[in-house]
Amino acid sequence: MDNYIFGTGQFAIEVKKILEKFGFQIKGFLKLDNVKKNQLNSSNNSIPIYYADKIDLSKCNIIIAKKPMIMGDTIGFLKEKNCQNVYSVSEDILFVDHFENEDISKFFRKIDFEKPFLNYLEMNVVDQCNLNCKGCAHFSNICDNNWVSIDKFKRDLILVNEKFDLYYFRLLGGEPLLHPKLAELIRISHEVLKETKIVIVTNGLLISKLDEKTLQTIADNNVLISISLYEPTNAVLDEISFILKKYNIKFIINDDFFSQNNVIDKFQTRLSTERVNDGEFVSKNCIGRFCRFLRDGKISKCYYPLLIDILNKKYKTNYAVTDDDFIDIASVENGWQLIEKLNKKIPFCDYCSSEVYEFNWEAHHKNDNEIDGYIVRKR
Repeated sequence: MDNYIFGTGQFAIEVKKILEKFGFQIKGFLKLDNVKKNQLNSSNNSIPIYYADKIDLSKCNIIIAKKPMIMGDTIGFLKEKNCQNVYSVSEDILFVDHFENEDISKFFRKIDFEKPFLNYLEMNVVDQCNLNCKGCAHFSNICDNNWVSIDKFKRDLILVNEKFDLYYFRLLGGEPLLHPKLAELIRISHEVLKETKIVIVTNGLLISKLDEKTLQTIADNNVLISISLYEPTNAVLDEISFILKKYNIKFIINDDFFSQNNVIDKFQTRLSTERVNDGEFVSKNCIGRFCRFLRDGKISKCYYPLLIDILNKKYKTNYAVTDDDFIDIASVENGWQLIEKLNKKIPFCDYCSSEVYEFNWEAHHKNDNEIDGYIVRKR
């Protein structure tokens, strides 16, 4: 049976190298026909790249080696083609230095499509942050202090687990390390979502303040720490790295296993003030089109519909959210239909411009009455 790797990025290249060490022959890399750019470095490309719809994949082993957030289109394609031998590969495989005594099978998980496979979900466990970044996409510098209760958190995860096979779950904020019961959130996540990879996205500045119990809970539950490298974080990165390594906690920088530790110096937004944009185009081209955001029992395509009230409250804006911008999990009868809906445009997409407005990262919001940084400015 032929083996193909679905993906053309650096992760796909590394998975190929690892599999070949174990004697697996890879016939080719796969990409969707809507992927125009060939991402493979030609010096590493010893096998061909195929458009997936040109290959009969019904009798092939297909290994998905893509970032969890951008697996959505691939999952939909393989389900539609009724592929039977589909495997996801955990990014944990990249942390292994030597494979001599490793059971490589533990890094692979068969996707049978019987239960709706939700590749990615994120959730604010707190809204506020210990940094005050201008133009924060989650409005953490202008929100009231708020964190999810243990009861609501567990309720929502149980609902998600009933409806979906969730692959990747990220705890966000705000700054998630501000949650007073972070260790309990981690324990519940692992208990309810037994097969799901749990990730905490943090600026890292509070890692040195975490107690031993919390650090050990992170390590024991194989939680991945994704550090957003802002300038204040970069100044203490050595200390952060030392602590995480001491507890054998896996971590990455800027949500990228192959990052060169570049400091985040730019923010950007697509949000405009009027619902006059081509939401269909934006939905297909937005880098966050698979963000899948969970809040208070609802899932939306991205975070805006479920957080925009913060901006409305602060600046008296009038962004409207409709019932078609989110889905109440409790009402879900067919998880695949929900996923299909999340993959498509929602009404709120019409607020987002095809033009990306980029601005310099600043540690402080200079003027609380200034909305600049949240919305696209006309040039």
